[in-house]
Amino acid sequence: MKRISVNVLTNVVLLLAGALLIVFYSLPDVMNWVARVMGGVFLLPSLAFLLMVALRKRDNRGATDFTGIMPAIGGLCFGLLMILKPGLFAGVLTMLMGTLLLVLGLFHLVFLLLSVRSIDVRGWYFLLPLLVTAAGAIILFVPDLRDHNNEVVLVTGISLILFNVTSFQEYLAERRTIKARLAQRTADDEEPTLPTISAEEE
Repeated sequence: MKRISVNVLTNVVLLLAGALLIVFYSLPDVMNWVARVMGGVFLLPSLAFLLMVALRKRDNRGATDFTGIMPAIGGLCFGLLMILKPGLFAGVLTMLMGTLLLVLGLFHLVFLLLSVRSIDVRGWYFLLPLLVTAAGAIILFVPDLRDHNNEVVLVTGISLILFNVTSFQEYLAERRTIKARLAQRTADDEEPTLPTISAEEE
């Protein structure tokens, strides 16, 4: 069974997050719901870790368990705060969304620029990362937009989908390059070589 790469897992998570944001962007107080979901992301793993340590026999508890208790308690408290008081994090989440889009867009732009000579990168591949980067910059640097949470959530969801499309384009470009190189090697191996005539045979 092949292991799932971190890159694939990250893209799947971002794709699901983008789809959910697009579907539920029109909900009233949508940013509060985003905060509650993120609170659950902090709370559940922390709670699971604390229960695991508590239920484990004392003799089987290691230094790693005791070291992780304080961060787990912190994550549990932070998650509870986000769930119970989501309004405290609405403005912060808007800035985080803008920063995330800016970083993701710039990541793909830099990757494509560095890969121009190594893989089959086409000019229009830069369009979607530019749009994602622009969306992140607009959210960060246009204060009026940050006051419209529903629009920010919708833009973020669409941008996450575009991020995945760009990742898929890069994957196809890498596959085409690999196939072209394999085909070239096969052609070179199958190319007939002319027999050489030595001076003695002449």
